[in-house]
Amino acid sequence: MEDRFVFRVAIGASIVWLVWFFHPSLAERMMVHWNGEKVGQWGDSFGALNALMSTLAFAAVLYTLRLQQRQIDDAQRDQHIQRFESSYFELLRLFREARAAIKFEYGLEYRKSKGYASNPSTNIIRVGRAMALNPQTAQRQGDEAFRAAMIEFRYWMQSGGVVGKSNINLLAEIYTKRIHDRYEGQFGPYFRLMYTILQRISEDDKLSPNEKARYGNLLRSQISSYEAAIAGFNGLSPVSKDFSRLITEFRLLKYLPSGTTRRVLERHYPPEAFNARD
Repeated sequence: MEDRFVFRVAIGASIVWLVWFFHPSLAERMMVHWNGEKVGQWGDSFGALNALMSTLAFAAVLYTLRLQQRQIDDAQRDQHIQRFESSYFELLRLFREARAAIKFEYGLEYRKSKGYASNPSTNIIRVGRAMALNPQTAQRQGDEAFRAAMIEFRYWMQSGGVVGKSNINLLAEIYTKRIHDRYEGQFGPYFRLMYTILQRISEDDKLSPNEKARYGNLLRSQISSYEAAIAGFNGLSPVSKDFSRLITEFRLLKYLPSGTTRRVLERHYPPEAFNARD
């Protein structure tokens, strides 16, 4: 592209020079009234044209250098995107594995309050002629673990009287006691991976806003509404650092269904956390 530009500039400069050279008045001076003084004056008249040509040549060089730098920058950005995507999808794979490995079991206090079996020997029930784990006391894993955790946490929110209030400290205290302290070894790696992925997207200075939105949306599409809700409450606790900022930036709460959980979180997150990111 820059070669064609330089060629056109050279052709244009040559045409200007030829027009200047063969201008009728100049030709007449040179051929009819040929003398040293007039020839010298005619030669001096090329000074302005030479300055113009030098300026055009300098501009052509600058333009060529600029195009070359742009090509270098584009190549470097393409390489960066390739490296970023390789790392991103590897982290996303680890994220899915961490989610699948999460286990959760209703707490003893919750089971007692609901009248579920608290004696391990009663955790087995008869289903027809077979024996199976009592669904109310069995340990959940993966997606079901988030669902069970959210069911129990919602119960403690309602019992603690925070549903109709805006007491973020009490809400964070309930989350820490009922979820974090009991299952930090399960949920901790999961949320640290989520934080790492979103933080890398947010801090990458070579990604455009649309690209950041696309990568963030890809992560958001991997999580259920129960995961999003637990993430929202995790972001309100002191152990989460600035996780709430990333939750808002990447609109992780967008698909939370209407209900108690969403209403509670809407009191503690800005509207952007629930809106589309486009």
